[in-house]
Amino acid sequence: MHVHADAGARRAVVVGASMAGLVAARVLADHFDDVVIVERDRLPAGPEVRKGVPQGRHLHGLLRRGEAVLEQLFPGIADALLVGGAQRVDFSADIGWYHFGAWKSRFASGVTMLAMTRPYLEAEVRRRVLALPGVGLLDDHDALGPRVVDGRICGLQLRPRAGGDAFELPADLVVDCGGRGSSTPKWLAALGLPEPEEEAVVVHVGYATRLFRRVTPSQFPWKALYVIGTPPACLRVGALFPIEGDRWIGLVAGLMRDYPTADLPGFLEFARGLPVDDMHRALASLEPLDDGATHRLPSNLRRRYERLARFPDGLVVLGDALCSFNPIYGQGMTSAGLSALALGECLAEQRAARGRDLAGLPARFFRRVAKVIDVPWMMSTLEDFRIDGVEGARPPGYPLIAGFLAHVHRAACRDRDLARHFLRAMHMLESPAVFLRPDLFARAMLRGGRPAAGPQPIPAAP
Repeated sequence: MHVHADAGARRAVVVGASMAGLVAARVLADHFDDVVIVERDRLPAGPEVRKGVPQGRHLHGLLRRGEAVLEQLFPGIADALLVGGAQRVDFSADIGWYHFGAWKSRFASGVTMLAMTRPYLEAEVRRRVLALPGVGLLDDHDALGPRVVDGRICGLQLRPRAGGDAFELPADLVVDCGGRGSSTPKWLAALGLPEPEEEAVVVHVGYATRLFRRVTPSQFPWKALYVIGTPPACLRVGALFPIEGDRWIGLVAGLMRDYPTADLPGFLEFARGLPVDDMHRALASLEPLDDGATHRLPSNLRRRYERLARFPDGLVVLGDALCSFNPIYGQGMTSAGLSALALGECLAEQRAARGRDLAGLPARFFRRVAKVIDVPWMMSTLEDFRIDGVEGARPPGYPLIAGFLAHVHRAACRDRDLARHFLRAMHMLESPAVFLRPDLFARAMLRGGRPAAGPQPIPAAP
């Protein structure tokens, strides 16, 4: 691709071609003449797992709000994914879901998600992004550091991984979507600027994933299965979802270093330790298709760029480079999409206020995106703090908050209206503050005070 923009043209450069980088590039294409995505990996032509996204082999959830964001950015993408084999799952009617010691009621909630592999989704998004006018890709390149002029970031220094000389790629804006291992903190240090405060909630999550053959009609009375242990008795999670290619994707995960293995005997034995045996029996009945894969993550990690008093113009940070969540809750891709929309809003405001001048954009964006991140960060970390030994700063009044949320969880197994609101909050369609509404608060307290009396059979589909 060309790397020299026409005189007077505006260029944005995105570091990283994962989901955060791709949605960022899509938004930037509305505001810049030239958008260049820089990626360390040599990208595959289709839906293949790649080195730079080791978590790509594992179960990913695209929350309903995340699907709406993608549909806004790429009209028709949901239908295209479904045609290619993605499966639509109603999070209540279609799922056998065990949580807080009980099976949740099954009814048509209208809160659905698309179930598919991460590489399949990413390949379709990447195809659409690279088809946009003015968007190009430099894969198999390392970003060595920023190009700095008078204290402002004015591009990147790059080097081809296959060999060759380093070169400079000028840019009006650099967007770091380089993942959890983002280079921005060390770039700031090299410029003599303070690094962002880091907030970590240490959970030591490890998970294993295997693929299985899926046949039609299904031998199961559900379309997907989701089993969550209740701390402190059980720190394990199991999930089995249909995906493209007539396959199941099965995942088991453990917290606080209760790590599963990917070999089939170890995988099944780990599932046997879940609070009900439905997951183990289902997995044991299926034909395996691969050798499995494992992945570990020490912590939720949030970098507080919005609290920095000094930050160079010409650079913003997005995706896991800004905040990476416990993957069990499936919030990462949706949060990245919402963050990209926030960047688009800030660019539009910047143009209205200052024309082509991007001075002050980072501060505007970091303030805005912090509000986007606050809700999913709160939802995931509040759940993680239930576990003894989890390190991190608990919010004021945490025991009261945790107690109330336990009531909400238990009541949602019995009360369909509460369950629908819970699902909508989980899928980031409405604020969790909805449970402070007097009627919902009262019902949660009245109906969620007692745990279920022992394991019950999975409720029938509606």
